[in-house]
Parts: sequence; structure tokens; C-alpha cells
Amino acid sequence: MERSYMNFCNYLLTKKKISANTLSSYQRDLRQLMTYLQAKNITSWASVTDRDMKKYFASLKKAQKSEATISRSMSTMRCFFKYLLSRKMIAVSPMVGIKGLKSAAPQPEILTNEEVELLLWQPDVLTVKGIRDKAMLEVLYASGIRVSELLTLQVSDVNLDIGYLMLNHHEEKERIIPLYSLAVQALRTYMNESRRQLLNGQKENTLFLNTSGQPMTRQGFWKLVKGYTAAAKIDKDITPKTLRHSFAAHLLENGADINMVKDMMGHSSISSTKVYAKLLKDKYLTAYENCHPRAVKAGE
Repeated sequence: MERSYMNFCNYLLTKKKISANTLSSYQRDLRQLMTYLQAKNITSWASVTDRDMKKYFASLKKAQKSEATISRSMSTMRCFFKYLLSRKMIAVSPMVGIKGLKSAAPQPEILTNEEVELLLWQPDVLTVKGIRDKAMLEVLYASGIRVSELLTLQVSDVNLDIGYLMLNHHEEKERIIPLYSLAVQALRTYMNESRRQLLNGQKENTLFLNTSGQPMTRQGFWKLVKGYTAAAKIDKDITPKTLRHSFAAHLLENGADINMVKDMMGHSSISSTKVYAKLLKDKYLTAYENCHPRAVKAGE
């Protein structure tokens, strides 16, 4: 077993040219497995079965190893036994049929009210580009629409007199979404001033345009969001979708009906909207346990 282990490590280093840190992780995982197998009197890699590997991973879980550690170990073993199989040192990989851990869906990143304000104040509204960027960020946070929907909005989808957006009006599931007054104001300034300059005499019905007078791309909008996040010095991984998440969470936090939020966001199922409700529940529970005087005392 030792020789196969050493040959594999040499293969990773010379053929795969992995980093020293990655090699160290492989070595640690394999050493731990070898110690486990030897304690079970298994002294040959060819003798290892899928049942042995399932018991091994169960032992890691029992030892309260993190899911990330167990998943990494599984990846190491798949690579190692694949190597042994390619060298005909084993007839079949004992990792066949062993499923990876089901990782929990990552929770959406939510901005605080203060962080939203900070982000929305970053664009320089004395410039053509800044006026456009301000309008895009305000509309995204005001409506909670998808980035794809924001970028495909047509001028005819906007009613500034009443203050709403109309989406999917050519389909059965039409959505009418209100805009708060500051978003309407930012959008009006963009349409009356900035957009006309960006068009530069061209004909284009898409609402938000880049500096060439063409529809803003997803990549272009992603870059400007990242730029304003850095300028605001917000220490979160903010993407355009973050404002959509924050829209939903903030509405629910302030008492909005979950079905109303579902309809505005265009969710086909209420379960998608309930993610934000659960997020708020966890947030309040954590705050309660950390701050309520008797809850804190009980945990001491």
C-alpha cells in the first residue's frame, strides 16, 4: 500500500504538476485512509471494497468532520483509485456507486438597508454613464426583477406617470411592478437626459444602453456593479442578483405579504419565495439568542 501511495504522490507532482498545498491535502487524506484500513487488517488496495469506503466515510462523519472535509476526501479517493485502476493495480474502483454529499444550497447574499443606500449613492450623477448606472441600480432594487429582465426592458415597458414597470405583457403571466418615487426620478432623468446622449441619433427600443448606444450586456452590468461595490467598500460578494435578493428580504422584513412578493418576483412556486422568509427567521433567531438577556444567560 505504501509503495502505491508514494507512486501516486510522485505522479501528482511530476505529471499533474499540482501545487505543494494540494499535494499535502491528498497526502493527508490518503494517510488517514491507510491508518483506518490497517486498523481493520486491510493491507492491500485490491482488497478494499465499496463497503469499506462507505464505512470509512461514515467514520469521518461520526468524528464530526465537516462536509467540506468529507467531500474533499471523497474527491481524493476517486482520483487515487482511478489512478490504481489505470495502472491495473485494482480490478474495480471501490468508489463506484458512492455518491457525494448533498451540499446545502447556498443562502442568498442580502444587503443591509445601509449597504443598499451606500451602493446606490456611488454613481456620479453628473455624468451620462453615472445617471444611467444610478437608474439601473434603483430600478433593480425597486422592482426585484431578474437581471435578464432589467437588460431586456423596452422603453414601452415603463410608465413614469403612474410609476410602474410592465413585464411579460405579451404572455399570460403579466407582471405589473410598482416603483418607488426615487427610482422613478432616477429613471426619468436617465430617459430625458442620459439615454438621448447614449443613443446619439440611433434607433433602439431597449431601455438601458451602453456607451455605444447598444443594449447593455450582462457582462457590462456585472462589471459596473462590482466597481461600485469596491468603491462603496462593502465587504460582501455582491452581484447584480444581490439587489433582487435584498428586494425580497426587505419587503418581507417590513411586513409585505409573501404571495405579493412571489408575484412581483415572478416566482412560479411559493417555495422559491419562502427561502427569504426562512433567511429572516434564522436572522431573528440568531439575534434573539445572542442579544436577549435571559437567552444569553441560559447559554453561558
